[in-house]
Amino acid sequence: MRYPRTIEELIFSFSQLPGVGRKTAERFVFHLLKRPKEDLQRFANNLNNLQANTFTCPQCFNFSETSGLCDVCRNEKRNARQICVVEKIHDLNVIEGTNEYHGLYHVLGGKIDPIEGQTPDTLTIRQLEDRVKKDKPDELILAINPDIQGEGTILYLKKLLQPLNIKITLLARGLPMGGDIEYADDATLCNALKGRIQL
Repeated sequence: MRYPRTIEELIFSFSQLPGVGRKTAERFVFHLLKRPKEDLQRFANNLNNLQANTFTCPQCFNFSETSGLCDVCRNEKRNARQICVVEKIHDLNVIEGTNEYHGLYHVLGGKIDPIEGQTPDTLTIRQLEDRVKKDKPDELILAINPDIQGEGTILYLKKLLQPLNIKITLLARGLPMGGDIEYADDATLCNALKGRIQL
């Protein structure tokens, strides 16, 4: 080991984050070592609270402040006749940032990718099917990233849900093939929402 065990273990923990290698992890740790004790304590408390005080909405699988419905699902001003299906919670927040969509959401938790171990039963697809059967929305918007796995997920959902006689639409292809909703600008996302197409 190059450093004492405590430092090495923290470097290892940071290096497990996406896009963070050993050198970046070392910089994080050395930066923290220069911070006042109160800052480190606050940082540690925030990490401890992350799991203890973060809940998942039982309806849409967004983050929630409580064990009940999230702010979006509780909001009676939202259009409950529309459900926008996204891969990740981050995608939901990006779409919310456009102020263009006013319906509800459903977070799949990823997309079908057997090589990565993501099969339909590891996602919230069954819950989505149950929700559609129960709530009978007018429209289901599939806001899934347009890459190979995303296209496969879209085809799977279409085959599964079309027999329920529901209007299924896709975001317009203002989003490039292989692109991520997370990195799309507001104008592109607005156009994609407005120009969505029916499957």
